[in-house]
Amino acid sequence: MISVLAVLLTACGGLTKDNPSPAGNGGASTAGFTARTIAGSSITLPGERPSVLLFFSVECGGCGPTANALAQARAQDPKAADFGVIDVAAYETSKDIEGFLKDYDATALAYASDPDGTLTARYGVTQLSTVVIVDPDGKVVFRGVEPNAEKIRAELDKVTG
Repeated sequence: MISVLAVLLTACGGLTKDNPSPAGNGGASTAGFTARTIAGSSITLPGERPSVLLFFSVECGGCGPTANALAQARAQDPKAADFGVIDVAAYETSKDIEGFLKDYDATALAYASDPDGTLTARYGVTQLSTVVIVDPDGKVVFRGVEPNAEKIRAELDKVTG
């Protein structure tokens, strides 16, 4: 399992942009997890629609603009996919995460914490600010580091047709 420390230490290296094959899981994962919204509702990711996931830490400099890019991509077509952010730093609280989302105009995104690295390992994430798109079958179909909103939408359009 990838530790939070390992993720934070590899923030400047690791996965190559646009590499959809996560290490260790063959690109598929069908087990969902629960994320919540600032408004208090819950959602299961991945679900019946594609899911767009950002792995981040509140303290990561590039993660805020990437969260904003996710929010922009979601705003273009909110029903195309489920969008969520996954905090990998065990010490960051829900209040920290909600403040981060507010700071980057990303309050429409669901959020979850990954304090033990389970989700980080499941999706083969080795670098902060990694965006993963998962199809409804649980297969990772895109991975990129700090993609902009246009890139996220273009990759999501490949899944939604």
